[in-house]
Amino acid sequence: MFKRESFKPGMILLPLMAISGAMVSPVFAQHTGQTYNQDVTAPSQQDSLRMAATNLNHQRRELFRKKDAAGAAALYTPDAIYVELLPRLDVMRGRSQIQAHLNDIMAASASDLIVTVTSAEMAGNGVMLVGGDYSLVVGGGKKINGHFFQTLRQDGGTWKIAMHTFARPEPVTPVEVNQYNSAGGG
Repeated sequence: MFKRESFKPGMILLPLMAISGAMVSPVFAQHTGQTYNQDVTAPSQQDSLRMAATNLNHQRRELFRKKDAAGAAALYTPDAIYVELLPRLDVMRGRSQIQAHLNDIMAASASDLIVTVTSAEMAGNGVMLVGGDYSLVVGGGKKINGHFFQTLRQDGGTWKIAMHTFARPEPVTPVEVNQYNSAGGG
C-alpha cells in the first residue's frame, strides 16, 4: 500500500520534469536558475504540406457545415475534376458540377464532413498529392466513412483542389440510393 506523506515542495514537480524533459518551459528554467536542452524538432516539409492540406479541407468542412456549396466549390480550381468511385462511378468537371453534387449531398440531410489528412507530398511542378479518410454525418447522426485522394495546385497564391477522388460504401444522395438499390445493393 501507499504510505501517506505530507506534501513537500517539488514532490510533484520533479517527477513531472523528469517525464517531460524537453517540454519544460524556458520561463520555468529562468525562475529556477536551471537550464534544459530543447529537443524540439523543426517541422518537416511533409508536416508543412500536411498542415496546408488540412487547413484547406478544414475550410471545406466549415463551408459544408454552413451549407455553402458555392463557397466549398470555390476551393476547387476552375477546371477541377471530382471523381466519385463508390457507391457509384460519377465524374464531375468544373466548379458548377461540383457545386451541384455538394448541393445534392446537403439536400440529402448530410450535416457534417469530417476530414483527416493522413499524407501529403509534393509531386513536382507545384502539385501536392494528398490522401486521407473522411466521415459524412447524415440524418440521425449516422456516420458514413470513406477515403479520398486529392491533387492540390497553387491558384492565385493559395492551394486549391484540382482533382478530388473519393469512395464511400453507402449512398447518400437520391440518385446514389436509386442506382445502388436498382443494382442489387442494399
